[in-house]
Amino acid sequence: MAFRWEVIDFFDSTNRCVLHRKPTEGSTDITYGAQLIVQQNQEAVFYREGQAWDTFGPGHHTLVTDNVPLIARVLTLPWQKSPFQAAVYFVGKQTFTDQRWGTRQPIALRDKDFGMVRLRGFGLFSYRVQDSSVLINTMVGTQGRITTDEITAFLRDLIVTRLTDLLATIDAGILELPARLDEISAGARAKIADDFARYGLELVDFFVNSITPPDEVQKAIDAHSSGQVAGNLRDFTRQQTSPAAMQRPAKTEDARQLVQSVAQAAGWNWKDRADGTAEIVVPLGVTRRQRVRVDFARIDSEQNRLIHFHTACGPATPENALNYLRWNRQLAHGAFAVEPSDGGELVVIAANQLVETADNLEVSRLISAIAWQADQIEQQLLGQPDEN
Repeated sequence: MAFRWEVIDFFDSTNRCVLHRKPTEGSTDITYGAQLIVQQNQEAVFYREGQAWDTFGPGHHTLVTDNVPLIARVLTLPWQKSPFQAAVYFVGKQTFTDQRWGTRQPIALRDKDFGMVRLRGFGLFSYRVQDSSVLINTMVGTQGRITTDEITAFLRDLIVTRLTDLLATIDAGILELPARLDEISAGARAKIADDFARYGLELVDFFVNSITPPDEVQKAIDAHSSGQVAGNLRDFTRQQTSPAAMQRPAKTEDARQLVQSVAQAAGWNWKDRADGTAEIVVPLGVTRRQRVRVDFARIDSEQNRLIHFHTACGPATPENALNYLRWNRQLAHGAFAVEPSDGGELVVIAANQLVETADNLEVSRLISAIAWQADQIEQQLLGQPDEN
C-alpha cells in the first residue's frame, strides 16, 4: 500500500543513524510540490526500481520537475497529474566515531614459540559516507541491508576478514605482536579503506587495541616475559610508576612537558593532537592497551588551571547506565563522566589535577589507574567489544 506525504523528513536525535528509509517498507506517493526537509549532516536519496536516483543536500526543498531530473525522465504521465512512487533514504554524513570491532571466532596463527594458537583481536574504527548513491546501490540494491545495525555488522565482519588475511601473511610471533600493533593497524587500514570505498564509505580511523591469545598461552607468555602481568590496580600502578617518577622532581609550570616526561619515562606512546590535546597509549599486560586523552586547557570554577585526563569505557546508552553506576563506588581514582564526540556521547573515566600541585609521581599514578580501571570495566561490564 502506498502512502501520500506532503512533507518528507527525518530527524536523527541519536546522531548515530547511517541510513533511514521512509517508508520502512514499500513506497510512497510523491506529489508535485511536496516538501522535502533534509537536516544538516544528511543527504536524501530517492530510491526507485532497485536503484538510487536523485540526491538532495541539507535544506528545505520543494519537489518539482526541475530538481528531480533523473526520475522525471522515466515518468509515463506528467508529474502534475499523477504522483510517482518511490522510497526516500536519509543518509547520515557525519563521522561515525568509536565503532567497535572484534573477532567473533578466534583467528588461527602459527607461532614459532607456541605452535598453532588461536587469537582474538579487538579495536575501534571511524568512518563516514563519501557517496550516498554508491552506498545505497551496493548495500541496499545488491545486498538488501537497509538498517544502520545491518550495515555496521557487515563492516565489522569485513574488518575481521581483512585482519585475518593480514595476520596470516606477516612474519611475527605472539611475543612480537604488542610492539607491532601500530604496524598491523596501518596495514589493515590500507586494505580495509579500499573495501570501504567500494561501498561509498571513507575509513577515517582504524585501531587495533589488542590481539589476545587463549588463557593457557597467555600464562606461558607471562612466564616468558620478565615479570607477571599485574592482577590488581595496586600492583599495576606500582609497575607503571618509573623510578624517575618516584624521585618527585620539582614541579614545572609547563603541564604538557610534565605529562610528556612521565609518558616517556614509562615508555608510553605519546601523540599530539590537532585540537591541542594529547593521547597516551598505556600497555596493559602483554596484549592489551588503553588510550588516555589529556586536555591542558580546562579550568575549574575558581579559574585554576587543570590537567584533565579521560579514557573511554563505551557509548553513553541507557542500557549501560545502571552498570556504570554500580561500578562507580569501586573506583579508586577518577569518576565516570560523559564526553562528547563526533559520533555521539561516550562514557569515560575522568580525573583532574591542579597544574600548580601536579608532579610526576601523581600524574604517573593517575594515568595508570584510570587506564587499568577502564580496561577492567570494558571486560567485566561490557563483555567482548565486538558484541557492543
